[in-house]
Amino acid sequence: MRRLIVSLYVFALTLALPVAAYAAASDNEGKPTGHDWTITTVFFIALSIPALLGLLTLIDIARGKHTQRHH
Repeated sequence: MRRLIVSLYVFALTLALPVAAYAAASDNEGKPTGHDWTITTVFFIALSIPALLGLLTLIDIARGKHTQRHH
């Protein structure tokens, strides 16, 4: 079984390495230029979630939802 796995691994590498070398050497003419705002959007959303939760917590505190009073 191990020999079969090693053989399949070697066969996959013999196919994958030339493809990877060709992709690295190509000019990538189809590559888009400019800023696509993906990373900026991810950081904006990641920072907005705690800010929104903090705002909702402050609203709950202002309305008295976080007091020890039991009505």
